[in-house]
Amino acid sequence: MRLRGVVLAVGGAEAVLLLVIAANGLMSRSDPATRGLDVAAGVFALGVFAISALPALVLAFKGKALWLALVLCLIPFAALGAAILWWILL
Repeated sequence: MRLRGVVLAVGGAEAVLLLVIAANGLMSRSDPATRGLDVAAGVFALGVFAISALPALVLAFKGKALWLALVLCLIPFAALGAAILWWILL
């Protein structure tokens, strides 16, 4: 598979995942005491989508800077892995 296909697959999966998290957070019907946390998580997921998955998909569709697009796709996963590893090692 070529790099463009990899970026489109990873970026598309990331976009779907982040948009599902955002929709779940923004349309949550949980307890009013914790609803603010759900909305904050939804807004955070939309922000991560806007700065990582969306630009990566645009670059991949245009066929330009594919390595940068791949890095943009993988940054949220790497950050999550680093945070989990840091939490485990602490």
